[in-house]
Amino acid sequence: MRVDVHAHLFPAAYLDLLDDFRQDGGVGTREVRALGGGDGERELRLRLAAMDAVGVDVQLLSTCPQGPYTGDPTAAVEAARCANVALAQTVAQYPERLRALAALPLPHILASVDELNRAMEQDGMLGAAVGTSILGRPLSHPDFEPLFAALNRRKGVLFVHPIGESAGSPLMQASKLDRVIGYAAEVSTAILQLFQAGLTVKYPDIRIIAPHMGGYLPFLIQRLDRHRDWYLPKDAPSAGQLMRGIAYDTANPLPAALRLTAEVVGPERLLLGTDYPFEQGPSLRDHIEYILAAGLPEAQAKMIVDVNAADFLDMRSGAEQPPV
Repeated sequence: MRVDVHAHLFPAAYLDLLDDFRQDGGVGTREVRALGGGDGERELRLRLAAMDAVGVDVQLLSTCPQGPYTGDPTAAVEAARCANVALAQTVAQYPERLRALAALPLPHILASVDELNRAMEQDGMLGAAVGTSILGRPLSHPDFEPLFAALNRRKGVLFVHPIGESAGSPLMQASKLDRVIGYAAEVSTAILQLFQAGLTVKYPDIRIIAPHMGGYLPFLIQRLDRHRDWYLPKDAPSAGQLMRGIAYDTANPLPAALRLTAEVVGPERLLLGTDYPFEQGPSLRDHIEYILAAGLPEAQAKMIVDVNAADFLDMRSGAEQPPV
């Protein structure tokens, strides 16, 4: 089964709520509205047609990088619930083709745990998609640990997606480097901070997915292991061991990058990801076909494209609901 773990849906009503409480004048939401990745009937038909064109059986949907993050708990809860209701309704229309990850009203942790539990129990969601940081706080902040405990109890998926803040670097943003290197910096920083805090060891049943092949991490493995005493606790496993405990999507269509990442973390840790609707048409096709042409053993390449994600998400059939 060909499952795409990195696909976005941007419900119109949800984006309207974000515009209401954000101070950027809706700049971010205007951009994603123009992509055609919403929940309108026409956009959903185009989505399914695009999936069919590249042989994708199921997309795993999230609203990242448009997160419902605000200091106002009432607004955050309202926006997260709006997103999740829309996601659930969309999945219900096409239960054999679509699944979803919940949006959470972080940094409000009790409300976030409640919404996670509700979304997984009532809506059949597989877990949650969260930003690499939350209003300037890292995911590894102690205040967020109840969320990790809740996900661990449910063996939930945690998709850690960049939010466009370049890991707090104004230099990257001022130089318009946020999209080309800033997103990778966010993912790399967030995952290493989880390792530093020992969260992946303490909560081993969370199914963590790092997008875009984990940013810089696979390419710096020698440096990460050599200098582990600088940034990891003394009793922590090595960076290489920790990296093999999570999964990585393949939305970085460079054959050499795929080969290296497969060598560092193992081909079984690589999950198909396309970043739809940010990638469409020939680019969408390339995000799949490059894997089959990357020079990996044929069995490994086919495993990455058609097996790993379904196994990782425990999908035995497209229509089957996940255990909760």
